[in-house]
Amino acid sequence: MLAYSQLSYVGQIQNVDFGTNRADAVLFRVEHRAPDLTRRWYLAPEALYGDSIISRGTMEYDVDVHRNRVVVARNDALDDQIAFDDNFGLLLRNYKAELAPDTSVAGRRAFQVLLVNKYTGETVIRLSLDAQTKLVLEKDRFGSNGSVTSQMRFEQIRYTAVPTQVFDVPSGFTHVRGQDEGLPSNDLQALVKTAGFRALGPKYLPDGFLPIAGELNNVKGVRTLHLMYSDGLRTVSLFENARGAAVDMSRYTVHSTKLQSRDAQYVRDGPTTLLAWSDGVLHFALVGELTLGELLRIGASV
Repeated sequence: MLAYSQLSYVGQIQNVDFGTNRADAVLFRVEHRAPDLTRRWYLAPEALYGDSIISRGTMEYDVDVHRNRVVVARNDALDDQIAFDDNFGLLLRNYKAELAPDTSVAGRRAFQVLLVNKYTGETVIRLSLDAQTKLVLEKDRFGSNGSVTSQMRFEQIRYTAVPTQVFDVPSGFTHVRGQDEGLPSNDLQALVKTAGFRALGPKYLPDGFLPIAGELNNVKGVRTLHLMYSDGLRTVSLFENARGAAVDMSRYTVHSTKLQSRDAQYVRDGPTTLLAWSDGVLHFALVGELTLGELLRIGASV
């Protein structure tokens, strides 16, 4: 947990997310100076080649060389140690760590650790930790059917001092203000009271899941309540509004189903399922790395 904030290094990382019918891969060079300076230079795909993201504490600078601009945004969650500790406590409550045979990543010996759900017995994440530094060199995430849903892997790494000027934001670019990401509130009762409509929540959650945070946003001009639940690794989000705004599913293959007696729609994208319905007054959407059956059971309890 502390390796990232204590080690400086340069390397090359491949990250792949597996959808239902496709895979999205990026390759980037990373330079990190402990505790909180990072720069990622994109090498692939071609559309991102030359772009970079500079992180300086909670500030992020997205350098877009193709549009000659820098998008500047603040992400308070990057420095939220309290939430990090809480989430780790929830993880320990719901998952057990099991050692697998040692492996090698980027030419370095690594310990393999499996995070196994205590309720289902399913392996959700496999970590390969540098045997010497304990930095995560590879991370595989698995869906409920055992398929790999994402993989992060160092192809090269070298531990070394990195000069601070590497993280200077380049000049000559137009600066654009991006969307700041604040900290979600953990006072869910207060959020529900200020939603502006009679908000509802689920009476059923899968084993290990607890309410952790929420926020009120304007989504395309519609006041929307977002409630988040987690078991320490997996998350489920419930969105609801009273303005008749349904979820835009136009980019996906939409399937019909029933939520008790109500008509509902769902889409799947890799490990993620989205379920949307209305009770005639409120419009709801559940999103999470859970099966359709689990989301239907949660939705029926709202």
